[in-house]
Amino acid sequence: MKIGMAALLVTSVLMVLVLAALSSPWAKQQKPQRFTPDLPMTFDHQTHREQQCIDCHHNFVDDSGQGLCLECHVSDRKLSALLEQQFHELCQGCHIEQQVAGQSHGPIRVCLACHQEDEAP
Repeated sequence: MKIGMAALLVTSVLMVLVLAALSSPWAKQQKPQRFTPDLPMTFDHQTHREQQCIDCHHNFVDDSGQGLCLECHVSDRKLSALLEQQFHELCQGCHIEQQVAGQSHGPIRVCLACHQEDEAP
């Protein structure tokens, strides 16, 4: 009986210690929040390899951040209000410029060409 009580006590103490360790701030690894847009979006870097990276990734030039565009463009209230407009101007704008120049271009008015599940690069 004493051994059973001791085992129960040891198990209880270990469980409390494990739970305390798991809930401590140092045990939790902060993962960057991923933004989930209202509509899924895809972007294929392979089909855009002729473009200069800095045409889209201004953070390469002004050293304003790293990671996904949406991470910054959603966390800043001024930017997040303009998110859809900014990305449509950037992406569609480039496609329209290429179309006007008589070059091969990406989708302009076919929403589902861009708004589909993305497989991260």
